[in-house]
Amino acid sequence: MAYVKRRTTKTGTISTTLVESYRDERGRPRQRILANLHGAEDTLHALAQLAVNRDRLRKERKQLEPDIPHVEKFYEIVTLNTLHGHRYSDEERKEIDSLMKARKRLLKRLAEIDTQLAEIQKEGAIIKRHCPASADEIRSAASAYAKKLYDEECYKLGLEAALGKIKLPA
Repeated sequence: MAYVKRRTTKTGTISTTLVESYRDERGRPRQRILANLHGAEDTLHALAQLAVNRDRLRKERKQLEPDIPHVEKFYEIVTLNTLHGHRYSDEERKEIDSLMKARKRLLKRLAEIDTQLAEIQKEGAIIKRHCPASADEIRSAASAYAKKLYDEECYKLGLEAALGKIKLPA
């Protein structure tokens, strides 16, 4: 039987995991961690968080995808020119270096997104097996969590504006 195990970390944050109890070959009671609930109080809220995070990551990936062919074509052109003996000036080299770094950041972020999406898929499948909530309840909780995140972002933005860390358009 799986249950939610809650603990407070050294930094004071709440950590929750989905844990399964079993007995080992000697008959001793043991616990196996099934999934990280990322601080959610129960499986319903964990699934809601995963759904919102999955949607945000998919949206970010969709925004970044149109740039992939362009950065790959640029890389191909520069590489082929270099292999064919083309010498770039110092000014061109600086610009190429900055564009290569931007390409590397883009590809690294896409790889991170793919890794996070795979992890969400894996954790979601495990948690869903142990969640008694219906699809409508999960959607409702996801909507409430998305609204909470939006409100927190607005609050943070408002504080930054009030403290003068950002300038708002007139």
